[in-house]
Amino acid sequence: MAARLGLFLAFLCFVLPSLTLGAVLQKRATCTPASHGEAGVDDVPAITEAIQSCGNGGIILIPAGIEFQLGSTLSFAGCSGCEMQIEGTLKLTDDLDAWNGVKAIVLLDDITGATIHSVTGSGLLDGNGVPYWTEFNEDSSYSRPTLVYIDGGSDITIENLLVRNAPNVFMSAAGDATNIHYSGLTMQAIPSNGVTPKNTDGFDIGPASQVTITNVIVDNQDDCVAFKGGANFVTVTDISCSGSHGLSVGSLGEGTSGNTVTNIYVSGATMTSSTKATGIKLWDGSSGHGVATVSNVTFNDITVDSSDYAAQIQVCYESTGTCVPSTHQLTDIVFSNFKGTTSGAEGSVVANLDCPADGTCGIIFESFEVNPPSGSAEILCSNVPSSADITCDGAASG
Repeated sequence: MAARLGLFLAFLCFVLPSLTLGAVLQKRATCTPASHGEAGVDDVPAITEAIQSCGNGGIILIPAGIEFQLGSTLSFAGCSGCEMQIEGTLKLTDDLDAWNGVKAIVLLDDITGATIHSVTGSGLLDGNGVPYWTEFNEDSSYSRPTLVYIDGGSDITIENLLVRNAPNVFMSAAGDATNIHYSGLTMQAIPSNGVTPKNTDGFDIGPASQVTITNVIVDNQDDCVAFKGGANFVTVTDISCSGSHGLSVGSLGEGTSGNTVTNIYVSGATMTSSTKATGIKLWDGSSGHGVATVSNVTFNDITVDSSDYAAQIQVCYESTGTCVPSTHQLTDIVFSNFKGTTSGAEGSVVANLDCPADGTCGIIFESFEVNPPSGSAEILCSNVPSSADITCDGAASG
């Protein structure tokens, strides 16, 4: 009898947890909002209702083959451990008045636990950029929204999506957000009918920490990734950038706060037709400008394909007059395992390194094998110490 009782209890201990887990999985709520199916008619209220109903650990499904119009900010308020599966299309309306001065199209404000992705790979987030680029080209005071803005919060993943034609920046992580993961994204800002995209940064990171960007393709006309003030412990791997302003630290030092970037690791980048592959952008030491601290930054395994510079450091960023010497602090900055060919736009110059005259320039070059289309490679340097292991061929500019 005792033996049978023991077997029965063992059976319960084995089976009940499985039943409980199965019940939990079966109970995970899924909400599928309905689209009006009309251009310009805002579908955000329906999606918001779905988030409110299923946001606590549930799934919000944007079904394949259906387009939803975003005529107002899509807030993830109410999401805790929720999952948005975009298998169809989310598209920004072309209501320029409605979006002027608005911060974000998709907003995750102090959200803990969220995933935005496509399971099938068919999902499209369409920023409908052309009318917004046109308006900004005609009126630079027009204030365009960021496509996806993470402001604070933690444990957020955005992956496996096609993201097209952001009106402004594609992705921002700020507000001291932490544990943010981007992967499997294809991001395109495509000129159309003679309209050129403006300020379409792929990623603006900072202030934020523990951020990863991996297996991403960016085709745009501004920074591919910008490490802004407060960026800390950011890892970028397996990224391809085309037409961009490069992988950029900064700009830093315009104001007196928010001028620190630390612990950045980039490895495995292909930089095609960019103004620079990698770089640091610093304002000068004029009154009102701050002192930047950039430390422990590595650019490794970089392929340069017809980009103007392989590496650039600017200490006179946006200066229009006399460039006042600065005291910016650059330490443990490594450029390693670079290869490829520049565009020739800067002649034989493959790197232009202008370090702070009254600060520090702790930079190191290792295995830097980049050549111009013809002739011998030249590197321009100012205020670069001999410890950088660089042969300089003349003074740098700005």
